[in-house]
Amino acid sequence: MAGEAQISFSGFVHKDPELRFTPGGDAVASISVKVTPFKRGQDGSGKRGDPSWYRVSVWGKAGEAVAERVREGDRVNVTGTLEMRAYEKDGQKRVTPEVRAETVGMIPSMDNKETTTTIQTEIREPW
Repeated sequence: MAGEAQISFSGFVHKDPELRFTPGGDAVASISVKVTPFKRGQDGSGKRGDPSWYRVSVWGKAGEAVAERVREGDRVNVTGTLEMRAYEKDGQKRVTPEVRAETVGMIPSMDNKETTTTIQTEIREPW
């Protein structure tokens, strides 16, 4: 959609998803994803940069699927909309970025010996 900040990244899930339900009964799963960039030098050597953390919310049936399938340490690819979420903590108003996921794809580990026909499993919710 026009005017929305779209974002796509891959990283590792920090802990198991938290699943909750709104008063209206809508499911929403929350995950925290750690993204560590790899920077290659001019000489061909490389090093890891400082990690970034993204709070991700996944709504509806897709949220339920994420809560059921995704676990701490899983590598995922997330595509969604970057939103600013306001909340209050210790009497102070705060704002934090949060990604409202459109897709969450699980990326199999390279040491997985099982043969898979797909590289990524998308969990989609039609909004």
